[in-house]
Amino acid sequence: MPEIPPPPRLTGTPAREVVAAGSTFHRVHPATRKAHLFDPQHSSVFGGGRFDACIGADHRTLCMSAAPETAIAERFLREFALAECNARILQRTALTGQVLTEVRSHTDLNLIRLYYAPDLAAVHQDPWLTTTTPNRFHVTREWAEWLHREVPWADGILWQSIADMPRQTVVLFDDRCAAPPATGTVRALDDPAELPWLIDLLKPYGVEVNPPPPSAPRYFLNFRTGDAEAVPELLHRELVRRLGERAVFYDVRSMRPGLPDFAETLENTVRDCETVIAIVGRRWETQTNNAGVRFLDDPDDWVRRELILARHNDKKVVPVLVGLRGALKPEKLPAELRHLAGTQMHHLRRGYGDHDIAVLVDELLRD
Repeated sequence: MPEIPPPPRLTGTPAREVVAAGSTFHRVHPATRKAHLFDPQHSSVFGGGRFDACIGADHRTLCMSAAPETAIAERFLREFALAECNARILQRTALTGQVLTEVRSHTDLNLIRLYYAPDLAAVHQDPWLTTTTPNRFHVTREWAEWLHREVPWADGILWQSIADMPRQTVVLFDDRCAAPPATGTVRALDDPAELPWLIDLLKPYGVEVNPPPPSAPRYFLNFRTGDAEAVPELLHRELVRRLGERAVFYDVRSMRPGLPDFAETLENTVRDCETVIAIVGRRWETQTNNAGVRFLDDPDDWVRRELILARHNDKKVVPVLVGLRGALKPEKLPAELRHLAGTQMHHLRRGYGDHDIAVLVDELLRD
């Protein structure tokens, strides 16, 4: 029942799970916010977890998990659990300012259990509610708000973590119960002293923590300013988030100040990288310089030079088509670039968003 809104009234009987006082949980939160404070409300569309409270709701939420690895997986590894990707790398920059705290409930917690198929059927749903991907969380949050309204006895919701099956994850409602206080271990996840512990914790998940930076960028972004919309910026941001800053070359923003030879740096980077991503907008073949010469025919044009250099050095080139445009046609390309028309391409359709960029990166990492 992926996209249907909640019904006007709940007609089933939700499964109730009572978590006894004194139970231990773990939560990841910013170091600037105490563990016992409920989280701020989130946008109804962007950010937030599966069942977090949205702006305008009459309550706030707090997420916690049954084990430390589950709390970390829910916060940082959801993407790995829900998408195939060769690189399962947790960048230490993502851990900056984040703390893992052990908390303990001081009262019994009455929770809506969404663990089994009958549990979900009782609230007019199916496994989609607890397994769908983050890009649909704006819908699951709508259902959570409805459950909060329809089940007055509920202190929160209990479900199975998809990122760390089958361990439990819980969301509490601040108008029904107090947050469990911190009573145990507190770990600053960006503390170098905690790194060996974190590496050992995540090793069974096939996740590496901040591997050594590459000696050369893995990806080189080739694009023409004004033709590719916001794609270079969005693609750079997502690749850096997954692989780290040094894995992606993004024009002058990836060059250290004071380099003596701009041209030599660009050419060496193309020679050393693994893959050149050619971002192709609607005017890619037709744009001209001030003299009226088509850029792709100008020997001094950097987009052309980088692509020819990649060809001569046997680099993989992946064209990414943007928006309302068709595939590359060999008859519209200079002889040196006609091979691109026969290359496997990716397409970001009109109306693309963050989710489409993430899917594209998944595909690039699988290639």
